[in-house]
Amino acid sequence: MTEPTAQVSLMEITRHNIKAVLALEVSLEQKKVYPRSNAYSIAEGHFSADDDPVWMRAIYADETPVGFLMTSEVPEDGIYFLWRIMIDQHHQGRGYGRRAVELLVQRIQKNGNPQYLLTSHLKGDGDAGIFYQGLGFDYTGEVMDETDFMMKLDFQHHEAEQGE
Repeated sequence: MTEPTAQVSLMEITRHNIKAVLALEVSLEQKKVYPRSNAYSIAEGHFSADDDPVWMRAIYADETPVGFLMTSEVPEDGIYFLWRIMIDQHHQGRGYGRRAVELLVQRIQKNGNPQYLLTSHLKGDGDAGIFYQGLGFDYTGEVMDETDFMMKLDFQHHEAEQGE
């Protein structure tokens, strides 16, 4: 596991950084598995199919935008869904994605009543499953639309492991 050499933070997306966030891209090989851009994700987040609040942030390494993260949330029920996370192709392998998810988990834990954080990965992206397992996520056994493998980070279980 690579530790980030830069300070990683989750920053609000504003008129000052939107162009930089929209310019971030994964590799062509990764686009074959998951072709959605940050622009698509941001539009989808603003026009979500359900009423759950959406939280979007740029992932920064020091002063440089390096990625994008988006959640769908039902905080009153303690349920969160990591809908999107991406790290630009030129910044991958440096631990930024891992640190961004850790920061997300810390934010959720501070909200009170955290139950679980869900996510999924596409069948063709087994590396994502390994990435999430390294952060404490477990497969639920559920597969959506025969392509999305569901994973869950149970906060009660996660906090117990962190306390050991």
